[in-house]
Amino acid sequence: MLTGILFTLFALLTSFFITLKAIPAIIKVSKLKGLVDAPDGERKLHKKIVPTLGGVGMFAGFMISYGVWIGFYLPPYLPALMAAVTILFFVGIKDDILVIAPLKKLAGQVIAAGIIVFVGGIYLPGLDGLLGIQNFPPLTGKLFSVFAIIIIINSYNLIDGVDGLAGMVSIVGAYIFGLWFLWGGFYAEAILSFALAGALVGFMYHNFEPARIFMGDTGSLIIGFIIAVAGFRLVQLNPVTPGLMLDAPVIFIFSVMIIPMFDTMRVIVIRLSKGSSPLKADANHLHHFLLRLGLRHYQVTLILSAFNLLIVIASLMINTMNVYLYLGLVIAMAALILPALSAIKGIIVRVFPARTDSDDNFLEGIFLTDLLQDLPAMHRYQPFSMKNSRKEREYAIER
Repeated sequence: MLTGILFTLFALLTSFFITLKAIPAIIKVSKLKGLVDAPDGERKLHKKIVPTLGGVGMFAGFMISYGVWIGFYLPPYLPALMAAVTILFFVGIKDDILVIAPLKKLAGQVIAAGIIVFVGGIYLPGLDGLLGIQNFPPLTGKLFSVFAIIIIINSYNLIDGVDGLAGMVSIVGAYIFGLWFLWGGFYAEAILSFALAGALVGFMYHNFEPARIFMGDTGSLIIGFIIAVAGFRLVQLNPVTPGLMLDAPVIFIFSVMIIPMFDTMRVIVIRLSKGSSPLKADANHLHHFLLRLGLRHYQVTLILSAFNLLIVIASLMINTMNVYLYLGLVIAMAALILPALSAIKGIIVRVFPARTDSDDNFLEGIFLTDLLQDLPAMHRYQPFSMKNSRKEREYAIER
């Protein structure tokens, strides 16, 4: 037991230090090569050009740490997991650098999900009795799990809208799953979760407002995938953990992922109600609402992460309820976030006063298109292409 705890701690620290130290070099190279994201004053809410390859540092930290420390607890799904994560890494980095077609990006996710489900054997065995499904027929369960993994991956991708948010809610999920595995003695899964958590914390040092680097699709795809794998393993292992057994593990892991999952469902419903494509980007995410309340990026991140943690704690307390009531309460708690914050808007603004200096106030001109004309600097930044000459890229960065 002590050995397992120590290896888990080593996995956490190893991924943390590798990611922490790798990111500065990645920032430097990204700026030299023009691999940055330029603000547009509408959906891209940062004020300066920011490198987008933070996911490369997280991938390095996670893979090296996990590869070293998992060697003492080799799980049968290890080859499938490593292959799937590598596929998502290449899909993400290509999208961050060159941009790939949505269908190709989706195809990469389907392949990765299919590998971990059909080769690795990690899938949801049932739905806790929801819709009368206690246990899936094997093929149906695997197909549903591929679909669920894709939804989870894209939920974490979509929540990555302000500095630190995707990283912080992912830290909440990784630590909760990791502690459950550690307490249950499942050290292979604990190492998986804490290796991810360490990489996230190392990345967050550079991503918290004001962000010096973004995780990009490289990071968000990998994060969503590993969170999904950890959650599915919890469901699979739940029946053999008497001291920790949950009555409705599927709903519990949903509560752990509630902020990105609920936000994704919410924006899809809004888009469909307006007759728009559910894939069309807009400014209707939870973080956009909080920014319109007058909060800064770090405040949005802390508030939504705190709500995520509170919902998980409440979920543990009501886990023995009827599954429909349990699920309904989890969704209701998420749905009450915006009304609750609207009701106490004045208190929030007083507790978290926004900075007023022009260099640090992220809200200046946001969603006020008539003010964008007064921000000519924003229009000087153009999306970078690998086809730009080195001299052009360096000149643009200096501006």
